[in-house]
Amino acid sequence: MDRAPPAPAPAPASHHDSPWLDSQQAAALLGVQRASLYAYVSRGLLRAHTQPGQRGHVYARIDVQRLARQRQTVRNPARLARSTLDWGTPVLHSAITQVAGGQLYYRGRNALQWAQHAGLEETAALLLGQEPSPAPHTREAGATPEPVAAAHRARPPSAPLPPAAQALSAWHSLPAQEPDAHDPSWPTRLLQQMRWVLTGLPADAAAAVAGVAAAQAEQRMPVHVQLATAWQLDAAGQHTLRQALVLCADHELNASSFAARVVASTGASLHASLGAGLAALTGPLHGGMTAVIDQHWDEWHAAPQASATLPASLGQLLADTRSSGSPHYCAGFGHPLYPAGDPRSQRLLSLLAHDPHRSSLLDSVHRHTGLHPSLDYALVAIQRSLGLPAGAAFVLFALGRTAGWLAHALEQRQSGQLIRPRAQYVGLPAEPAQQAKDTAAASDTLGALPGRIIRF
Repeated sequence: MDRAPPAPAPAPASHHDSPWLDSQQAAALLGVQRASLYAYVSRGLLRAHTQPGQRGHVYARIDVQRLARQRQTVRNPARLARSTLDWGTPVLHSAITQVAGGQLYYRGRNALQWAQHAGLEETAALLLGQEPSPAPHTREAGATPEPVAAAHRARPPSAPLPPAAQALSAWHSLPAQEPDAHDPSWPTRLLQQMRWVLTGLPADAAAAVAGVAAAQAEQRMPVHVQLATAWQLDAAGQHTLRQALVLCADHELNASSFAARVVASTGASLHASLGAGLAALTGPLHGGMTAVIDQHWDEWHAAPQASATLPASLGQLLADTRSSGSPHYCAGFGHPLYPAGDPRSQRLLSLLAHDPHRSSLLDSVHRHTGLHPSLDYALVAIQRSLGLPAGAAFVLFALGRTAGWLAHALEQRQSGQLIRPRAQYVGLPAEPAQQAKDTAAASDTLGALPGRIIRF
């Protein structure tokens, strides 16, 4: 990552809101002896940070709180069931994507290694279980480009892209056509349609779907080349867009992919399933976070940060995560699945030219909270560093994630399972007298049914 040498982890602060805990505090929060704490570290369940020049270790409060929640759910089956909706235990079988050991894998292949050479079209084929074949222009000519030149930042950005809500409306206006199973190019066509609506193609895009010559010629180019051409980027910028799209392609059972699976499980079309994924992505706790970060970017990066402070708005946005250890992440920092840092954001930030303001902010946030930049932050950094139009970060996120939505929708269809969980009712209880009447009526109804039906 393009930042200054990492600052050492600070000594634990005396106030209760410190992001760092010493071993005694961490063991107390977990309700275990220090020996058990060290066992958690040796088993990879908790990460210990060293302090140069000092004895002992410190532990990120948010990591300790996460582990404490996991231990509580194991002891409480009811809580375990509820936790499956909140970064809890896995709830669906999937062979698409795995997050393990702080790394991301697409069907068993390390996503970061895959992103070194693959394009989004190849990645979609991989996620769909097809045999990916190199596409034209997938690999940039020559050696891997150097990090994006700082000159990109001086180029004024283009006109803003359509708001996410407008892109969603445009998607629903397209004709919902099921792909031809005998046509191997159908995933590419769906990616193309998503690019059109995300980048604000005219309302008659449906005509292009039918086969306008210009659209057909354009479709033969990978989507990262099309975006780089539209945004006037050089080879280094094109290389960055390609990797960003690939690393956005899927991320296990995230909110938008789960939404796509729920819709697909009802037998709805792939078009409807992709629309559900796009709708979920627009939320500010998902892909819509890129707009929040972009809105505050200039304020947060106005000047190198003093070690004792964070920008006021950023500090406020991070307050919940810092003080309560909430399992969701916000404001572009931290991720429950990557306590040591999201490898996707690390890769993408390393492709950009060094920016002292950005490096200073990242170091300051880590000193105060123990959090690392998330994928959302990295996408906005790409948008800002390359001088892309406002909203480009969301375009990269949504276009890349379309590949994953397709894979999840098809996998759910093939399972034949309707996703219909039960709710834990917490409202007003039924009146005892009425409940007794209803129970009696139900018993009478069952008793009147043929015996062959009630033998179950």
